[in-house]
Amino acid sequence: MIKEVVFKVFNWRWYFTSFITLFFGLFCWITIFILPVNKFIWNVFSVLPFIVAFISFVLGISRLFKKEFKNGILQCLLSFFMFFIVGALFTFAPPKSPYKPYANDIKNPKNGIFEQPLRISSNNEKPLIEVTKQDVILYDYLQPGSYKYDVFLNKIEKGKVYLKIFDFNTNRILSEKEIKKKSQIEVFNPTDELREFGLDKNITVSEGDWGGYYGSKVEVWFQPDDSTQPERKLLTKNYIIQGS
Repeated sequence: MIKEVVFKVFNWRWYFTSFITLFFGLFCWITIFILPVNKFIWNVFSVLPFIVAFISFVLGISRLFKKEFKNGILQCLLSFFMFFIVGALFTFAPPKSPYKPYANDIKNPKNGIFEQPLRISSNNEKPLIEVTKQDVILYDYLQPGSYKYDVFLNKIEKGKVYLKIFDFNTNRILSEKEIKKKSQIEVFNPTDELREFGLDKNITVSEGDWGGYYGSKVEVWFQPDDSTQPERKLLTKNYIIQGS
């Protein structure tokens, strides 16, 4: 009985749930803007509007099965449009940054020298930097604990590179299996000129929490296509990171 009432309310008019999606998207945007940022608030309220948009789209599909072809198609199209509007709102006008400012207060008993990951813009543009030698550049991506990277290499045979990330102080390897699997990039550059190789997807460091910055050691490992050759470490660089 309750399910039937809820279904009738949400499926009252073909445009009803689409406008609920827009209203809910604005409500969640304002909620993130007002409340203190933490992982739970950010993830929940940034996902809920898209769930509502999906429900609206499914209800549009259900109209097609009921032979309400015109209203069903209109509801599906409007649901998709609202999904795009809410997505653009959260992408190009995010309510606030999930990143807490780094206060230069990490524990560093080994007196290591660290760099901070560079920030990728909302339209996925990377900052311009000058690279004069083989290097690995780590980028913050989407939310704390999520990263992409570029590696600059020359005189390298065919194969794959991947990352190993360690806690700098304890030398504990972080999210080992996931990072090795998701950080792989195919490389090949036999020339002396540096070439940039970038990771399309992102990797996630699970250890730690938002704003809990700590020192890490990022290693780039190379796995040759020639199976008779052993894997070898190419680069090491220290970065300040945080967990997801």
